[in-house]
Amino acid sequence: MTAGPVGQAIEEPAAATGQGRRRRRGRGSKRSTRGSAGVGDASPAAAPDGEPADDIDRAARRLGIRKLYPEQQSGVQAALDEEDVLMVLPTGFGKSAIYQVPSMILPKPVVLVSPLLALLRDQHEKLIKHEIPCVRLDGTVRGKARTEALARIKKGGSLLVMTTPETLGSEPFAEVISKSGISLAAIDEAHCISEWGYDFRPAYQRLGERLRAFGAPPLMALTATATEKVRADIVRFLGMRKPKVVASSPHRSNLAFEVLHCANTARLRALARLAQRLRRPGIIYCTTTREVDTVYAMLMKLGIPSHRYHGKMTSTERNAQQELFMRPGRRTVMVATSAFGLGIDKPDIRYVVHQQSPASLEQYVQEAGRSGRDGQKSNCILLHDPEDRTTHEALLSRSRLRPDQLYRLGRALSAWAGENRTPDLAALALSAELGDRATNALLVPIEEAGIIEFDDQNVVVKIPAAEVEERVSSLAGQFENLRTQDSRRLDSIADYAANTQCRAMYLRSYFGEDDGEVCGLCDICRGRPERPATFFQAIAAPPRRGKKRRRGRGRPDKFGGPRPAQASSGAPGPNGPNGQNQPRQGKRARRGRRRRRRGPGGTSEAGASAPNGAASPPSSDE
Repeated sequence: MTAGPVGQAIEEPAAATGQGRRRRRGRGSKRSTRGSAGVGDASPAAAPDGEPADDIDRAARRLGIRKLYPEQQSGVQAALDEEDVLMVLPTGFGKSAIYQVPSMILPKPVVLVSPLLALLRDQHEKLIKHEIPCVRLDGTVRGKARTEALARIKKGGSLLVMTTPETLGSEPFAEVISKSGISLAAIDEAHCISEWGYDFRPAYQRLGERLRAFGAPPLMALTATATEKVRADIVRFLGMRKPKVVASSPHRSNLAFEVLHCANTARLRALARLAQRLRRPGIIYCTTTREVDTVYAMLMKLGIPSHRYHGKMTSTERNAQQELFMRPGRRTVMVATSAFGLGIDKPDIRYVVHQQSPASLEQYVQEAGRSGRDGQKSNCILLHDPEDRTTHEALLSRSRLRPDQLYRLGRALSAWAGENRTPDLAALALSAELGDRATNALLVPIEEAGIIEFDDQNVVVKIPAAEVEERVSSLAGQFENLRTQDSRRLDSIADYAANTQCRAMYLRSYFGEDDGEVCGLCDICRGRPERPATFFQAIAAPPRRGKKRRRGRGRPDKFGGPRPAQASSGAPGPNGPNGQNQPRQGKRARRGRRRRRRGPGGTSEAGASAPNGAASPPSSDE
C-alpha cells in the first residue's frame, strides 16, 4: 500500500464528522467523501461502490467506517478464518476496527487485552454509544458493575470483552470465560512484550500460557512499530502458530519530520518559539517529570493554553487534564512524559515536539504518529542534544533488572526447594530481599526455562534443589542482552538525528520496509537552512493585563494626561462654581456629566475642534 491512503481518517467521532461537513458547506465547496460516514447511513445494506454489503461491511458501517483499508480487510478475514495474525500498522491506521468488526460477527466473545486503562475506557464508551455489545473488566470496575460484567461474559455470544493482562489471569475471569469460550484473543500494543517484558508488565509475557489454558483460541497481535526482532519476540512469547503478517510502512505521507540540534537553555528558547508559531493543538514530550513542570510553567507564562500529564500527578488530576485536552475544538498544548498518548484518539493534533530525545526510534515513531490522524499536514520535531543519552542511561540503569538480583532469587529458590516447601510470591520476595515487582519480573524467564511452575499462587520448583542455583544463574545473560539492546536503541536515535537522507526513507529502512520515494516534507527534502541565531534567543513574556481602572474625579485620562478643562461658561465644575463642595450625586448623573464634557466625538467639548470647524493642531505626543 502506498503512503497516501494511510494518512486518511478512517475513524472519526460522529460529532467531529458533522462539524467538518458544516464547515465545508459554509465555504461552498463540494461535500468530501474522504474519511468515515456516520452510523446512520441512508443505505446501510449497500457498499459505497454499489455492491451488496457483506457481514464485514455491515459491521464496519456500525462503527461509522465507510470502507476498510485492504490491510484492515485482510486482518479481519484472517480472524474470521481462525488464523493467527500479526498486524504492524502505523498509529492512526485504525487497528481497533480489526478486532471490533469480528466481535460483531463471531459466535463467541472476542477478548481484547490491553495495558492501557484510558484506552479501554475510551473505546468502551464509544462502542456503547454505537450500541455494539461490549464489556470492560479491569481493576477499576468494582462492586455491582463487576458482577454484571462477569455475568454478561458468562452468557457468551457475540461480544467484545476488554481487559488487562493482570485481570486475564484472575480466577473470576477464568471461571466465566471458560464457560463462554473465546472466538479470538487480540493483544493490543504487542510490542510491550518485547520492550517492557521482564521489568514493567511481567503479566504480558505470560499471556501465551494463559490463553492456551482457555483452549488456545486464534491470536491477533497489534502494534504500530516492530522491528524484525520485536516481531520474533511477539510470536515466541504468545506462541503464535505460523501467523499471517500484515504490515504497512511506519511513515505517513502527511507528517513533516524535522530535527533541531540544540542544547541547554537554547533548547528551551527554541521550544518557546515553536510553541508560539506552530498551529495547535499539539503535544510536547519530555523525558522527566521535572522537565514537564518546567516547560508547562514556561508556556503558561507566555500565555499559551496548556495542560500537563506525568506519573507524579494523581490519577484524578491526570484524567482531568487529559479530558480537557481531548475535547473537540480545543486548541491547547499537552506537555507530558511518555506515559501520555497510547491509545489517544484525537485526530486534529497539528504537531508533536520532543523536547528531549526519546529512548528509542520505536518510541519516537509511536509518539510522533499521534499527530495528523485527520490526514492534514502535521509537524514532528525532535530537539536533539547528544547529552540526552546520559539521562536515558541513568533511567534505564535504575529500571532494568540486574544479574545480582537474579542470583539472590536463585539462592532463595534453592533454599525453599531444599526444604521441600512451596513459597508464595510475597514469601519468596522476602527471603530474596527483593520487592514483589522485581521478583515477579525475574520469575518470568525462570518459568520460561522450565525451572519452576505456578500452582495457584505458590511457586513450585520442578528440578532438583542442587541444580536450581546454577540453572537460574545461567539466565543472567538475558539481562545483559537487554542492556545491549537498550544501547543499540539509543544509537538509533543518534543516527536518525545525524542522518542526511530523507527522514521517511530512513524510518522505513530501520523498520525493514522498502526505502520507497522521498517524502518531500521533511527538513532534509525541503533543504531548509539552519535556524538563525535569533531563533535561540530569549523571549520576553507578554505584559500582564492589570485591572481596568475606573475613571473617577480628579484621575488622569486614559492617555495619562490631566483631565480636560471646563469651558469658561460659568457652568459649575466638579466642586461647584467657586470650588465649594457640592452634595454627592448618583452614578448616573456623574456619567451623564462626563459624556456632556467629552462631547459626541469622545473628546472634551473645549478641545473638540478649532474655530471655523478646522481640526485642532496635533500635539507633540502625536
